[in-house]
Amino acid sequence: MPTIKIDSFSGIMPRVHPTLLPDGCAVKAHNCRLHSGKLSPILQPVKATEFRIRMEDGLSKISDANSIFLWKRGTVTEMLAWPGVVKVAPSNIADDTLYRLFVSGATGVGGTGKDHPCAYIASTSGTSYTRHSLVKTALPAPIVTTSSPSDPDNIRYTYFFQTWVDAYGYESGVSLPSPEIEYNEGQSVNLSVVVAPAGASKRRVYKVVTGSETERIQFVYEQNAINSYFPQAAFTVKDEDAGEVIPSIVSPPEDLTWMSYVPGNFYVGVSAANKRTVMFSDVDRPTSWPDAYMYDIEDDFVGLAVCGNTVFVMTTGFPWVISGTAPESMSTAVMASAQGCVSERSICVMDGVAFYASQDGICMLSSDSLTAPVITEKYFSKREWEALNPSTCIMEAYDGALHAWFTLTDETRQGYIIDIGEGVSAITTHDEQAKAVCYDSATDGLYYVRGV
Repeated sequence: MPTIKIDSFSGIMPRVHPTLLPDGCAVKAHNCRLHSGKLSPILQPVKATEFRIRMEDGLSKISDANSIFLWKRGTVTEMLAWPGVVKVAPSNIADDTLYRLFVSGATGVGGTGKDHPCAYIASTSGTSYTRHSLVKTALPAPIVTTSSPSDPDNIRYTYFFQTWVDAYGYESGVSLPSPEIEYNEGQSVNLSVVVAPAGASKRRVYKVVTGSETERIQFVYEQNAINSYFPQAAFTVKDEDAGEVIPSIVSPPEDLTWMSYVPGNFYVGVSAANKRTVMFSDVDRPTSWPDAYMYDIEDDFVGLAVCGNTVFVMTTGFPWVISGTAPESMSTAVMASAQGCVSERSICVMDGVAFYASQDGICMLSSDSLTAPVITEKYFSKREWEALNPSTCIMEAYDGALHAWFTLTDETRQGYIIDIGEGVSAITTHDEQAKAVCYDSATDGLYYVRGV
């Protein structure tokens, strides 16, 4: 029986005329994988039935999901699904018994028409969870009163401030100061009632403490919320009993998106209303995003990819790289390639390298280069690439390859497997369609939703 032996096969190469294809390429390479150098069939996907699907933000059927994430909470595993595009970041707490997730983008949290960044926090049993907005509106200036100082020769002057804390220890930003208060050391002051924000557990009160050489705002009193109020209270003011200095907490913007974890226990993100500024959180405080930790970029932001201590910022123009180990001292640089990202859902990371879809093909970003090479350039011409409608690209990295899907002009979806070696080693197509996709490292599984 006659046979054909091919020592090296590189799949399809649409940009080359069929009569001019290299020996290792073909017009079609469908439903096969070439990652081992051997022609082998693509694995048949298996329907995932071992976990429950939890639909978020009014999603009624899984086929309408645009974002999915596999959440493992102790003995409980659920697939979360959203109708919009969200970004999910892990907890900053090692061995977190509440298995926190931080979700930003189209969360549906915060009230009608709002999409606040939020924390998903599991119950102690792991069987249920709650969602808490990371946006914490500051309390009004405290109303503090006191009787006239009994010792007019030793009058002191101060200002009071207040914050609130939720049940998980996340504190709000500070209020405006109270009017100036006159008092004697050890005198009792009265604190007026105030409405407690939703989710508030405690109110913390601080005052200006003036020393011989310093002036600091320090903790002086704490009370629990009762029902939906912080009740009226009285406490004694003694500077020597003042506690820790007030934390400098700045609540994140209501439209914070692309919140991503950076090694060093802090986060990066962008306000949807301010697409030319990348912002970072305080270390260990995902609810605090100081103005001092903001870095300006040129062109409008599209998405982020974190590779170690390097944050790649994809824009509509030149990509940027922001790197460092502390949010207050990151360094920024613009990359030399004018390869704008045309699909935020194409951004993915594999082996410390970021990939995304540009107007010319799939681009690769690495920390040792300031260029964004188009790794599919020799496979797709500009015409073939545009025919794929790259703005619809959904992509995820798995098993040494980029798994990409495109929605064509006739509304059909075309799937590609782009094997990565030193650049692209092979490209094949397949019949599977995906509307949402995620990779889970614990199960080493690629999960996707077949759109209808």
